[in-house]
Amino acid sequence: MPVIFESDLPENVISIERRSQTWNGVTVEDVHEHANGGVLHSLLYENDTRFTVNLEEVGGLTEPRLKQNQACAREHAANHMALIPCGMHLWGFAQDLRYCRYGILIFDIPRLRERFEEDFMVQPFEEPQLRFTDHRVLALVRMLIDIPMDDSASTLLGDSLTAGVFALLSAPRKQVEEGGRLAPWQVKRVTEYMRDQLPRQIELKELASLIGQSQWHFCRAFKASTGVSPYQWQLEERVKLVQRLLLDSQTPLETIAEATGFNDSMHLIRTFKKRSGQTPGAWRRDNAMR
Repeated sequence: MPVIFESDLPENVISIERRSQTWNGVTVEDVHEHANGGVLHSLLYENDTRFTVNLEEVGGLTEPRLKQNQACAREHAANHMALIPCGMHLWGFAQDLRYCRYGILIFDIPRLRERFEEDFMVQPFEEPQLRFTDHRVLALVRMLIDIPMDDSASTLLGDSLTAGVFALLSAPRKQVEEGGRLAPWQVKRVTEYMRDQLPRQIELKELASLIGQSQWHFCRAFKASTGVSPYQWQLEERVKLVQRLLLDSQTPLETIAEATGFNDSMHLIRTFKKRSGQTPGAWRRDNAMR
């Protein structure tokens, strides 16, 4: 989705820039707001269930409000969060704001209910929660907004992260239990399927359905069984496929990138170097001589 620069701006707001992507029934917005003075404006999406998290603020302290002129009763905390039910308005306030970055996650509740099945809990999303914090959710949101725009190779990563955020918010006041392990036959079935489907991008629900589990249970159990997330396992297999192609031919990197599910050769080079410590060209030269 393209970057959106808003034009109809509230008082004292200089610019608002939004980047958004959608995975797994959750739209994730990365919002950058520049201002010069006191601000008080709507945070939109009144007809959706949504979650906000403050990522950075310069100048005045930001404050979520359920009523325009009524201050939030809870004290400010760094990276504070709000969970707002569908049909409820949310306002953003700051006395002397210069810059604020925040994330907004908009939940497609019917779709999430279908995907999470028995793990879906609607109760936590029916009452507003303001200025709470959760370091686990914060870490997942930061990873989500760092995914490059329109990166089709990150479908499984986005699915896994949004599933994690939704599961943690569904039980915000208790520790989410560690998932059990998959049976060896389940690991074998899932990994063989992912390997056979390369380089096609696979959704998390597709893998979970192979062994009859919900997305959240599967994601936790897969990592407990293999030591890595489904996305990391798939990425490692794609890098191994790149290595085989590098050794078996003099095919150009752009062609190899397309054949292994990377957006382009630069995306392939960055990922390959991060995983192997070398560029594809250097790796090909070193290993061709062995």
